[in-house]
Amino acid sequence: MNDASTDTAAPIPPFDILLVDDSSVDAQIFETALKESSSRVRVYWVASGEEAMDFLFQRRRFEKIGSIKLVVLDIHLPGQDGFEILRQIKSDPNLNRTPVAMLTSVGSQDEIDLAYSLGVNAYFRKPATFQSYAELLRVMAQHWLDHVELPRPQSRRSLLSREQRMERELEPES
Repeated sequence: MNDASTDTAAPIPPFDILLVDDSSVDAQIFETALKESSSRVRVYWVASGEEAMDFLFQRRRFEKIGSIKLVVLDIHLPGQDGFEILRQIKSDPNLNRTPVAMLTSVGSQDEIDLAYSLGVNAYFRKPATFQSYAELLRVMAQHWLDHVELPRPQSRRSLLSREQRMERELEPES
């Protein structure tokens, strides 16, 4: 019989979330609510589309950041808006399996339709009250952490090797 106190199960890795939102107040609420929901959550925050793309492509000051499990995007950002960031994520073979949720304070049905047509995985409206916003974030964290099975992060090396295998299979035999 195994003693539970001597169990050497592997530690559960952190759940890294990239929040792209130009409001530092909303970012603070987001981080606080999610960390209260789970100690596994690590929130990285950037305030613009350009910073988001630098982060996701590990450029400039973000070179040493690992894989993100979830991207949470505001729509209305300085520079590139959330739709453009979503477009870039879903069109890149290294990022396209990364789940993306839109979290915005305003949004028309046309914006919701556009987000889903571009491949968003979930669309949330920020509630007007702090309590409701915090509750939404707790539910959101529980959903992504406890109920969703995510794919492994895609590496450039695995993509390249898969493409090479496919090319070899297509080559005519000599």
